[in-house]
This record gives sequence, structure tokens and C-alpha cells, in this order.
Amino acid sequence: MCKLLIVSIFLVTLAGCSSSSDVPAAENAIAAFHSELNVGDFNKVYDNGSAELKTATSRKKFCMILNAVHSKLGLFTNGRSTGWNDSATINGHYVTINFDADYQKGSATENFVFQITGSRAVLVGYHVNSDALLLN
Repeated sequence: MCKLLIVSIFLVTLAGCSSSSDVPAAENAIAAFHSELNVGDFNKVYDNGSAELKTATSRKKFCMILNAVHSKLGLFTNGRSTGWNDSATINGHYVTINFDADYQKGSATENFVFQITGSRAVLVGYHVNSDALLLN
């Protein structure tokens, strides 16, 4: 009986999640991230991030990373999602998006993790990989 109750609660919770709206919310958050990156507003990216982000890294370190991306890669020009994962766990509801990004001075592979709260995607993690970060 207890297993049936747990499965029922899980299914009801899962039914309340909608990847059809979660992924677009995360994609909109990526667009806002790149806009703020382009104008150098790294503090705004950090301020709008989740508590998890702020626990994982300091403002100073996060802004230094974004400054390196901005100065070594230049302005973000274009990008596209290459895959996503939408998951609801006991720790929260998350969307992870892999993203191929084009910048003025090179390309990058980016990985964004967002916590979904209502219809809002809040940045939890940002990872970037680019040869141009080392070569420029």
C-alpha cells in the first residue's frame, strides 16, 4: 500500500511538470544570460542566480569566469541548443541544456543548469568549454 501511495504521488507530481513550457523558459533564460554577458553585467547574472549557485561559488569568482569568457571570446553572436534534460527530483525541478555558442573570437560548448520555479528558470550552474579560452 505504501509503495502504491509513493508511486501515485510521484505520478501526480510528474504530471504537474511540463517540459513543453520548462525548456522554453530555460531557453529564454539563456538568451537573457547572453545579453547580460554581452554588456558585461556579470553581477546581474549572479544576482539572478539560485541559492545553489551562490553556495557553489562566490560572486568574485563567478564574475571573473564570466569576464574571461567575455574578454577572450568577445560578444555572443549566435547559438543553438544541442540537447536538454528535464528532471523532477526530490531536490527540485531542473532543466539542463547543452548549447553550441558562436562568439566573435571563437566557438564554445556551454552547459546550463536551471531550477524551474513556477514558470521561471533560475540559473544553478554554467559550464563552458572552448579552445579559444586558452588560445586567445
